[in-house]
Amino acid sequence: MMDIPEGIRKSLESLEETSLGSRVRAVEELARYSQAIASRVAALFEDDEEARPLVFERLGRFGSLMVEPMERVFRDAADETLKHKSASALLYLGSDIGASLLLGAVRVGNPYCCMAAISLSAAGIVESAALIDEAIIGCELSDTKTLECLTSALRSMNHPMSEQALSHLSTVEPAWLRHSLLG
Repeated sequence: MMDIPEGIRKSLESLEETSLGSRVRAVEELARYSQAIASRVAALFEDDEEARPLVFERLGRFGSLMVEPMERVFRDAADETLKHKSASALLYLGSDIGASLLLGAVRVGNPYCCMAAISLSAAGIVESAALIDEAIIGCELSDTKTLECLTSALRSMNHPMSEQALSHLSTVEPAWLRHSLLG
């Protein structure tokens, strides 16, 4: 079992006391500890590029506690990569504060295009479907990684491709890749 720091342990023990005031104070103390932990996790996401993808994968474990500190990371980010990644993380956490930034990234040639498309589709942002469709149409057929990402994003939203996108993809070779992209 994990060692629990003394202050947290005492607060947890206070949850068992008979006094209502003691139990309520314990909840308030635990909430402060939780918020402090969430802020430290957001700071790690912000400051440590190596750890960032691993932290991203685990942010959901903190639930809504992460929204406020991650919104601060998003607002304060000077680096475009951090700004886009924090916007993506926030969508997964239920905050749409960075959705417009991600919508603007769904463009051929934008380095954040796929991340934005996947995040927006996972969050059910229906305005992204037309942008994803346009990106498919404008994407070079040789850029299979981007085409796979964009078609997957549309599929996850159960959104059909336009006739123009279908026509564009109908010329992809080899045939197995074409069939995969066309679904």
